[in-house]
Amino acid sequence: MDAVLMLTEIPRLSHGRPEIAKLIPNHHAASLSYPTLGVLGRRRLIALFMSCVLRLVDNAPEEERERYDLRWNRWLEPEAAEDAARYLHAHTLTGVPRTVLGMVATNAPWRTAPQLSSALAAASAAGAFGVFYSYIWQMSAALSTGRPVMIGLLAITSMVVWLLLSNGLWERASHAEPAEVLVYYNLSTVLTLFLRVLALYLSLFALILAAGLVVIDPDFMAQIVQRPVDLSNYVDIAWLSAAMGVVAGGLVTSFDESTDLRRLTHGRREMSRRRQDEDDR
Repeated sequence: MDAVLMLTEIPRLSHGRPEIAKLIPNHHAASLSYPTLGVLGRRRLIALFMSCVLRLVDNAPEEERERYDLRWNRWLEPEAAEDAARYLHAHTLTGVPRTVLGMVATNAPWRTAPQLSSALAAASAAGAFGVFYSYIWQMSAALSTGRPVMIGLLAITSMVVWLLLSNGLWERASHAEPAEVLVYYNLSTVLTLFLRVLALYLSLFALILAAGLVVIDPDFMAQIVQRPVDLSNYVDIAWLSAAMGVVAGGLVTSFDESTDLRRLTHGRREMSRRRQDEDDR
């Protein structure tokens, strides 16, 4: 065997910077941290893989080493360590945000749809209330342009905080992880939850808007709000109703045992692996 490469989804730090790869030439081995490559990690992984192999193999052609030499890539900054290992670090300025975004990508927010099915059902039921309740029409017509946006952001933030706390997703310095890594865990978890809740909100908004256009007669709405109505009125009703539905959906997740988001975040997956390793020992 010429070289051994280990790929992990765990973010690593060395010398105070996100570590993309660690090469140990004496053992012909290297460890690669996938999240540090960012959202486009799969495309960059091939170049990183080839570069590491060519650095570890003694008889690699020189032209191939130059072809996959990463020192000139803007997203990498190679740095030689004092010991036998060699570290490949992310860029000083873009390394941290790229790592966090890479962690969000490996969390795969789209995998949450089955876990949030009950939340979507409850949110749809609560949001549909706005289609049939005329007071919501009047309220949405009376609100200024910026206030519905603030209400939507407040609803999304409230659900993110609720999911974060009710599922115990906020990582604390209770195990042997550097403080910076815990920050990466928490930032990626918050951003992942935000994207999931935002997708839920937009899906709910589209459903309520379609239902409102079918159910609510424009002339009848004009009589209720006492002003001419157009498409913007339907949009305001759907947006406000979606905010109400998202809050209701967030509450339902706490009572649904099938909704388990803990294994969809880096910190909890890492803790689960550590417990498994301890049990195997």
